Amino acid sequence: MTPRALSEFRSRLPGCDLVVYADIASRTVLASDGALRYPQEYLDALCLSAAELLAPGSGLGGEPAAEVLFLTETGARAFFRAPDATGESLCCICAPEIDVTDLRREARAALGGAPA
Repeated sequence: MTPRALSEFRSRLPGCDLVVYADIASRTVLASDGALRYPQEYLDALCLSAAELLAPGSGLGGEPAAEVLFLTETGARAFFRAPDATGESLCCICAPEIDVTDLRREARAALGGAPA
C-alpha cells in the first residue's frame, strides 16, 4: 500500500486521525498517514499492539482475529488483519464519532478482502 493510498483511505473517513500500514509478522511499520506527525515510537507501539491483538489464537477457534475494535467516548482504536494471512494490517486511531461501518468496509477493501 502506497503512502498516497493511505492518504486517500484516511480522507474517505472523516474522523480518522491516523492510519498505520504494518507488517505484523515482522513487526514493522511500512507507512503511515496522519492529521499530525507522530513520532516513530508511537507508530511502532501501534504495530506491536496489532501484532499481539491479531496474533494466532486471538480469535475464535484459535484462528487469528480479523479485527479488533476499541470504542470509547474519547475515541476509537481499530486493528485489521489482511485476509490472506500475509501479516499486513491497518491500525487506525479515530475520533469517537467515526462511522464504524464505513471504517470496517474501507479497511477490508484496502486490505484486499470483502467488505465487512
